[in-house]
Amino acid sequence: MGNRSRVLVIALGIFFVGIAALAKFYAYPTLAVAPADQVAHTVSAGPDATIFSVAELGEKSVTLEARRTVRGDVAAAEEISKKLDRKVVVFDTVVITDDELDYKFPDDKTQTAKLPLSFVQERVVLDAHTGESVRWTDADTGEYITTSLEKSERQTAKEGDPYFQGHQGLVLKFPFGTEKKTYQFWDSSTRKAFPAEYKGEDKLHGLNVYKFEQIVPKQDIAQVKPLQVPPSVIKEQGTEAVTVQRTYQNKRTLWIEPVTGAIIKGQEEQFASLSYNGEPRVTATKVTIAYDDATVKKNVEGAKENGVEEGGYKAKAAQLQLIGFWVPLISLIIGLLLLALVVALQLRSRPAASTPAD
Repeated sequence: MGNRSRVLVIALGIFFVGIAALAKFYAYPTLAVAPADQVAHTVSAGPDATIFSVAELGEKSVTLEARRTVRGDVAAAEEISKKLDRKVVVFDTVVITDDELDYKFPDDKTQTAKLPLSFVQERVVLDAHTGESVRWTDADTGEYITTSLEKSERQTAKEGDPYFQGHQGLVLKFPFGTEKKTYQFWDSSTRKAFPAEYKGEDKLHGLNVYKFEQIVPKQDIAQVKPLQVPPSVIKEQGTEAVTVQRTYQNKRTLWIEPVTGAIIKGQEEQFASLSYNGEPRVTATKVTIAYDDATVKKNVEGAKENGVEEGGYKAKAAQLQLIGFWVPLISLIIGLLLLALVVALQLRSRPAASTPAD
């Protein structure tokens, strides 16, 4: 091999090694971030549920439907990222649960009888790479949680607050490159994070996923206002309302696409009751509710909703896997082989040492 050819091969070898490093240490970290402008919708179905009907003052069998909307606040994410000197994303989430399919809020919010069975709105600030919640208590852009439509009733993060001290652990997604281990995952009802244990691998619509299980043990739920019901509801005598305690427990199962950390499917086995003097008296909620198949399929294969592309984590995972693993690996192998070829040819081209005469 001539000198020019040798220099060219060396240059190509260095080029491919550089491509490997660039893909692994620059391109992948740049791409492996949660999009600040993300919009996502999920629908969960809970057939054969038991709820406490306020209108009927008793237990009732229904089919529940929960609709979640997640919307990114790009301006807030940019502002908070600059102030914290780290990449974060900000999401506003709303979960509406009702026994009316495709529920719509009444035009007049004073029509309280037509309000949904459950309404939870949150603002969360997350690390863009790991999905971990980030404490942010700014008056204008800070995190909050509320079960009311009134802005004045939003619970903002306060240290030591019995109702809401700030989000904890993972909230809306798992880290890029999810591992087979236990993570702390947020529970909105208790305002706490609990362990989500890795339970094995599974497949959803042909996509490999990791399965995690979280147990939220039975506990009393702190009430901002006392929860009062007529005594007849809890089978007590009298005419004046009595104060009851809401207890809650849950078994949450999450199916995670490990490359992107996206939640492909979620399921909850919730049980809540109304207790009086420490004794459960009536079922408040008993339901197994999970993403419907259309939501799971959208998360895997992708689909447009309101003209916006959502889900499609099978393709996104393949792209990240290509950039983060295959491109660096193949480029590094090619680069090292080219450099090894030059070294081998250089060694072969050296003249053999002459043997001294006797």
